[in-house]
Formats: sequence, structure tokens, C-alpha cells
Amino acid sequence: MFRHLLMLAAGVAPAFAAVDAQALLKLSDAQRNGWSSYVLRVKITNFEAGKEDESHLYGVSRKGTEKTHVEFLSPREKGRYLLMLGDDMWIYLPDTSRPVRITPLERLSGNASNGDVARTNYAVDYDAKYLRDEKVGEAACRVLELNAKRKGSTYRRIEYWLRASDSRPVKAEFYLASGKHVKSATFDSYKQVGGATVLERMTIYDQIRKNSHSVMEYSGWTPRELPDKLFHQGRTDRF
Repeated sequence: MFRHLLMLAAGVAPAFAAVDAQALLKLSDAQRNGWSSYVLRVKITNFEAGKEDESHLYGVSRKGTEKTHVEFLSPREKGRYLLMLGDDMWIYLPDTSRPVRITPLERLSGNASNGDVARTNYAVDYDAKYLRDEKVGEAACRVLELNAKRKGSTYRRIEYWLRASDSRPVKAEFYLASGKHVKSATFDSYKQVGGATVLERMTIYDQIRKNSHSVMEYSGWTPRELPDKLFHQGRTDRF
């Protein structure tokens, strides 16, 4: 069944079969998120004018498409947590008694926003439309236009290049509601973990400050059943 869906989405089917852009998008999510419930670590290294500036480490716990808990692991940020529940997002700070509401578009580190770490299931957040076929280097790709369909979506519009053979994300261009092109991303490498394909490295480029980019490295991917209490908005034992 999965193979049949992949063939239909990729257009490896009778010529009259239209490209199912939303099916392609779902398949691309499966290439970035290996399981429905898992933990991993994300290291973000920022570069300015080609020189390494700083790096930050995060522990990410994700359950389904609506719940993400991000723990700040760098020494200077210990005690901070980010929580995403559906369209809502908060940051917990060790010196405040109440969580602070934030948005997915706000900067987490360098060119990486909160949503770049916490919201990675695009099929939930965006409606997809097929635009064209196009090569990126030697890779034949399908290009999709993604338009936000919920308030929690990080960007208003995304142009998304997926490898035609398996819907693996190759690159993306991100746009604000104003139409401004703010970021670009390349999905640099993947690996196999426990039979699942997971993202290993991506790079985000600032389209406003052209000399700035951030490298996101993913490690420690582990499928795990996570308790609902980890994602309870009113938790106070974080501190």
C-alpha cells in the first residue's frame, strides 16, 4: 500500500493520474520524522560571514503532530523549556513563575525559529499544490507550494523541493504573510535508524542578512512512548 501511494504521489503511474501534492507532502514528513513518538537532540551552530559564532543544544521530545517539548541543554540556558500544544507555544524560564507565550516564527537560535525545531509535520500545517518538476543538482524533484492552513504554521508560504523517487525533502524557500522571502533551507543529509529514515543535517540561510546561516544537526533519534504529563501546560516541576 505504501509503495502504491509513493508511486501515485511521485507520478510513477498512468499518465492520466494527477500528482497528489498532499500525499507527496505526507510522504516527505515521514522522511523527516521517523516515528509518531520519539526523542532526539538538535545542535544549532550559527555562522556569521563564514565564521562560526555560537552553538546551542536542545533535547526534543515529540508525541504525534501536536505535542513537542524542547529542553534547552546548553549551560547558559539550563532550566529553559519550550512547549508546543497544537497551535499554541510557550517558553518556560527559570526566573519567572508563569510561562511566556511565544510564536513559532520567533527566533530560537541564529536563523532557526521555534517552529523550525518544534513544528516539522508540514502536512498538518499546510495545504500543498504541485507546481512543476525541476532538477536540483542531479536530483529530479517535484516542486510544491505550501500555504498555511492554521494559525500555528511557522511560515505563510513555502516552496518545497522533494526528490521525485521517494519524496525526500531537498530544499525549501520560506515566505512571510507580506510575501517577503526570509529564509532558504537545504536538507543536507539523512540516515537510517532502526529501519526509519531520519534527517541528519540541514542548513538555514538568512535571505535578509546574506552572510548569515545556521546548521542544524540531529542525533540520538530514539522511538519512545512519552507520557502525557510531559506536555501538560501547567507543569511547575520543570524548574
